[in-house]
Amino acid sequence: MKKVILISSISLYIINIIRKIRTHLGINTRDIQKILELDPDGNILGAIESSSNSAKYHDQHLNKLALAFTDKSFELGYNITYTLNDFYPPIDFEEKMVEKVIVKIDPTELGQTGTLYLLLVEESDAFFDDWHTSKEIAQYCGSKAEKNWEAKDFTAIIDQAVKKGIFIRKSEKEALFKRP
Repeated sequence: MKKVILISSISLYIINIIRKIRTHLGINTRDIQKILELDPDGNILGAIESSSNSAKYHDQHLNKLALAFTDKSFELGYNITYTLNDFYPPIDFEEKMVEKVIVKIDPTELGQTGTLYLLLVEESDAFFDDWHTSKEIAQYCGSKAEKNWEAKDFTAIIDQAVKKGIFIRKSEKEALFKRP
């Protein structure tokens, strides 16, 4: 039987909102390790985002994440400035001990970057195990997010994913992409 992990409702809120924001921005666990200046071989984010571990973010983490999320947001053209306040719940939020349940993010909540990242990295969707064109990727992501996206909406996102090594391109002559 699974042991129930209890944490404060505020800590759980912070974990889930950071998960949503990082996914929306396409930030992976290795990026978070770098942002938080933690051991690259460690997996603090895995522990924080696990329902079976009581790990949580600390205030010094939140400040670093706010700065990094702001930089990434401007890089992607969203131009959102994040502060510590964006991670905390509303003032009238009840603080109590609750079961640590990590939210499942639905692609309909995300834009192109977040949807691709969610499906490709977070969910390891089998679609990306085969070669696909940008158009096919846009259509697939759009079908999951219930949006009508085109290949041009994914050109820069796919290029960035290739640079990060989370996508590979078949060749310079063939614009086909898949998970490495």
